[in-house]
Amino acid sequence: IYFELDGPYRCMVLPSSTEEGKLLKKRYAVFNFDGSLAELKGFELKRRGELNLIKQFQTQVFEHFLDGKTLVDCYDSVAEVANHWIDILDTRGESLDTDELVDLISENRNMSRQLDDYGD
Repeated sequence: IYFELDGPYRCMVLPSSTEEGKLLKKRYAVFNFDGSLAELKGFELKRRGELNLIKQFQTQVFEHFLDGKTLVDCYDSVAEVANHWIDILDTRGESLDTDELVDLISENRNMSRQLDDYGD
C-alpha cells in the first residue's frame, strides 16, 4: 500500500477485510492532533443515499477512535458505541419514539431533474 501524507497526524484508521485476499475500496480516516477529522474517505458517512442509522453509527464510532491511553481502551470505547447500536437493531428500535426511528431508517435522496421532467 502506498501512502502520501501531507503532514503529521495523530492517527490514521484503515479498515481491514474479514476475508483473506479480498481487497477493500479506498477507505480511511485521518485524525489531527486535536482529535478532529483531517480526512475521511470511502465511508457511508460521506455518501448520499445511505441510511441515517449507518451515518449516525459511523459518526459516533469515529468520535471514539481516539479514546483511552491504550488500544484496549480504544476498543472498549468503540465497543460501547457498537453495542448501543446493536441493541437498537435487536429490539427493532422499541426504545425510540416513532420520529426517531423513521429518521434512522430513512435516507436523503436528491432528484437530478425537476419533478415534471420525469413524466407520469
